[in-house]
Amino acid sequence: MNSKKSAVCYLTRTPDSETIQFAEQLARDSRLSSNVDICIMIDDNNFQIQANSLINFIQINNNECISNGYHSSNKLEMNKDCISWDKALYYFCHIKQNDYAFVWLIEDDCFIPSVDSFFSLHDKYSKGYSSGDLICQKNDENLYGDTSTWKWGDVVGKFSPPWYHSMVCAIGCSRRLLDAIGNYVKQRRFLPFLEYMFNTIAMQSQMKVINPSELSTIVFREDWTSEHVRQRPNNWFHPFKNEHVRRDIRLVLVFQMPTHNVEHPGNIGYPGQMPQYQGQMPQYQGQMPQYQGQMPQYQGQMPQYQGQIPQYQGSIPQYQGAIPQYPYFMASSYNLPPDSGCVVFSHTYPSNMPPPYPPY
Repeated sequence: MNSKKSAVCYLTRTPDSETIQFAEQLARDSRLSSNVDICIMIDDNNFQIQANSLINFIQINNNECISNGYHSSNKLEMNKDCISWDKALYYFCHIKQNDYAFVWLIEDDCFIPSVDSFFSLHDKYSKGYSSGDLICQKNDENLYGDTSTWKWGDVVGKFSPPWYHSMVCAIGCSRRLLDAIGNYVKQRRFLPFLEYMFNTIAMQSQMKVINPSELSTIVFREDWTSEHVRQRPNNWFHPFKNEHVRRDIRLVLVFQMPTHNVEHPGNIGYPGQMPQYQGQMPQYQGQMPQYQGQMPQYQGQMPQYQGQIPQYQGSIPQYQGAIPQYPYFMASSYNLPPDSGCVVFSHTYPSNMPPPYPPY
């Protein structure tokens, strides 16, 4: 298989008909058909798959997945050892580790308004200069291992600070990131909670994390409407759990949707036909006048500042507390990672350091 290929994988318990229909649309698109494989991971191994030449339906035995170390990625919230997330990572990190250069992992309650919406994001961030190792909604950081908020207490013993997290309902992963996740599993024999695993491994492995505006509408809970989607046709949305609502909105937007997000009016195409001037453009008949004089010159001297530059009279305040200590391998001083943003580069760790996770 061509190592430059990409894959899109919908993560499902059992796939609904709307997910299958949109996956088929992706598979038929001429821009994607030759270099992007469309997959649907089905968690329920009793689900009967209908033969489909366009889509690769995947079912993996739970015990096979668990015995190879791919389990517990969402046990913190779902209390299940093995779900479609674990199986997808087993499939792309282990079974197909030599087949794909880039993989999109998308939960089935995400809504991608059109094939164009998918292609624009895929084309921009999966290859070339603008590509990243992790394409996700955000990159929140926890620099010093504070466990008092969110679910940070679960990270202890799995990664040393700094830690990072994001919603991961729809993400893009490079082969480099998938290999790093595979290496973690080889050493630890489990998957950490997915909402901090992807970002933390990427940042601590000095990879490139991109938070595109198109994924800003991937949120935990929101009542999205067709108007929200119409205003941001290039965005991907979460949650959209009802397949009938997704189908209805997709049908309506075929006739109403602009080609670019409303926030960028300069990019919106004129909806009708541009009017054409019907007459003949008048021509200027005279001669352009020429300036006859000489440009005046400034005759004076530029004034000089006569005072004294004021000096700061106080003393530079010194940090009074103790320098925080970092468990296992982190040096006691380092350049802080950048704030999360459009493109986030991880900071560089000192050389000769162990892997970015503690031993057993």
